[in-house]
Amino acid sequence: MKLTEKIYCYPWRGMGNNCNSFLYAGEKTILFDPGHIQNEYRETCLENLLQEMNADGFTPDKIDLIICTHGHPDHCEAAAALHDKYQIPIAMHKAEESHMETMAKFFEQMAGKKPAQPGIDLYLQEGELELGTGEQREKILLYHTPGHSPGSLSIHFPEERALVTGDAVFSGSIGRTDFPDGSMVDLGKSVEKLSRIEDLDWLLPGHMQIVKGEEAIRRNYTMIKRMFF
Repeated sequence: MKLTEKIYCYPWRGMGNNCNSFLYAGEKTILFDPGHIQNEYRETCLENLLQEMNADGFTPDKIDLIICTHGHPDHCEAAAALHDKYQIPIAMHKAEESHMETMAKFFEQMAGKKPAQPGIDLYLQEGELELGTGEQREKILLYHTPGHSPGSLSIHFPEERALVTGDAVFSGSIGRTDFPDGSMVDLGKSVEKLSRIEDLDWLLPGHMQIVKGEEAIRRNYTMIKRMFF
């Protein structure tokens, strides 16, 4: 589903757990949070995502980079499969490397099966990320937004007036902090940081529905701060 000139949205509509995925088709084509390969209901999450992307004209061989907002299986498990089959490099915050191993053990104890873990080919940190070269070079902005996980990232596309928040901020809610390495204090600081980003028309969370429009986004932050912080 095309949202802006360069951003496509693939919301999860199944019964079980999985995340929303997003694609940026600029100078480089970047897939954000490809989600599960298959979830607890055995829904074919990755297969469904690839079918929806294909309908928009995108196949895995056209993807230049996968960015995972964080290392929880419902956001990054499919990244491992795409990397293994298509050699697509994977980018994430360095703090997620050890956290992924912690979470893999946590989920193995809960479900009896260890989820696939992608390697990290490119470490990301807060700041500008340049895409392409020369006159066609583009910039997106990365924000380190810990709390749900230690290396959670949010990604701002100024030209598209859009913000991918992972599991930091949802529509009317926030990501849970009761997983290993979670912190409500850190998440509160991250929400405050994100709420200062101006000129947004699209808030694109990892779960639940999209928040559209400057006023709706402003109200969403106000409500979240009152409810949780």
